[in-house]
Amino acid sequence: MTKAIEEVKTIVEGGVEVNGKYYHDAMPHVQELIYLLRKIEASNENESIESQPLMRKKEPDNHFAAYFNRWRHKRDAPALVSTNVVIWSWIGSFLGIALLCYIHYEICLAYTQNLIFIVGSFGAQAVLLFAAPKAPLAQPWNAVVGNGVSAFAGICSWHLVGDGGVMWLASALAVSFAIVFMHWTNSLHPPGGATALIAVMEMNRVHDLGFLYILFPAVFASMAHVVVALFVNNLSSDKKRSYPMTWKPFNWI
Repeated sequence: MTKAIEEVKTIVEGGVEVNGKYYHDAMPHVQELIYLLRKIEASNENESIESQPLMRKKEPDNHFAAYFNRWRHKRDAPALVSTNVVIWSWIGSFLGIALLCYIHYEICLAYTQNLIFIVGSFGAQAVLLFAAPKAPLAQPWNAVVGNGVSAFAGICSWHLVGDGGVMWLASALAVSFAIVFMHWTNSLHPPGGATALIAVMEMNRVHDLGFLYILFPAVFASMAHVVVALFVNNLSSDKKRSYPMTWKPFNWI
């Protein structure tokens, strides 16, 4: 049994196999696995496990095979969510997008020269905030800061390259630098990639905003969206449905 435990400790990537089932990216749970193995060892002191090892490393024959081994199916599809989850996801996304669009059409477009309060990336943000509120990428810091730094990356790319007509390069730079900035601020948020791309490719109204696009809509609309998520996601009778999971962007805060 000790040998099996040591094998778990040496796994760096690729996951582990337990009783024929493969677990991907198991390193965060190594200590828990070791604890369970020791319990099994204590309850089966007189039984041999050499014939059926609990764990083994995935060891393809060569580097070529190892590369394509990463393509293979690693886990079962997630189970369908409950009707309660579906209903609250619908309510939240409806109210969130309704609020942003009302402000956009009835206030920004009606009473301002160039302010906007919604772009396409907020549809993706709604999916995270209301359909996956526990996801690390859906937390308030990620939604607000992730969208903000992505808007900054997009506007910078537009002014540096896109305004000169090299749209393909500006688009690529916008998304790639948005990812870099989100990593640096620990605010990874998938809709941010779209927010950056929209800053380069979207209508003249976005380009006319310039760096104001960082606030309208990236930061302020994200803040409004998060407020809706705070109210709606905590109304459900399901105690497991709560939001947010964290307010802290870094563990040392």
